Amino acid sequence: MSARRQSDPSNCAATIYHSTMAVRKTTTIEKLETALAALRSRYSALNERKAEARSALDQARADQQRYFFESDISDDAAIATLESTVDAATLRLSSLSDACAALTAQIADAEQTVAAETEREERRLAAKEITATARAVQERFGSLLRELRSLGESLAAIEPLSFETFKFGHFLRHVTGQIELASDVAPSQLRGLAGAVERGDAKIPDFAISAAAESCDDVGSR
Repeated sequence: MSARRQSDPSNCAATIYHSTMAVRKTTTIEKLETALAALRSRYSALNERKAEARSALDQARADQQRYFFESDISDDAAIATLESTVDAATLRLSSLSDACAALTAQIADAEQTVAAETEREERRLAAKEITATARAVQERFGSLLRELRSLGESLAAIEPLSFETFKFGHFLRHVTGQIELASDVAPSQLRGLAGAVERGDAKIPDFAISAAAESCDDVGSR
């Protein structure tokens, strides 16, 4: 669900995992993001030094060429000084380039870690909401079945009065039986879905995304 960024590693505005809900940041996520921000800041500073080193190298090479064109080419000491300046500038640029490359890899790994932890938290919240939905559905089924059974008992005495009242009683018993079946299947399927979502084996359903987002908003407003 995530991929390595292709943009400048110091660009804090870019993200890896495009979350579909406003996940409340856990302490773990906050620590990971703090570490990532530090890496990006370090990269930005080193990248600036790298640009300065490149300019210094260009200048050193230009000074060396100008000396060869305009000054005493028999002055070995002066030539050696210019060469040392070029060599030092080259080494500095190379070292800074290596450091920037290493930091880029560390930033990419850190971004992947933040993305994975964010997704894990999102799935945990979604699974929690799906489980709550399963519980609510089961409770509603129970309440409905109690009402239907109570109605069926009340109508039992009048069923013999006519064919119509008998048919209605039969229909009511049939509907009650179907609802009993659904009351066993639906909550069970929802609980199974909750487990699959939390493990990463199933996509987060839209109703869980909305419910979890509202839950996060409620926490944030307290």
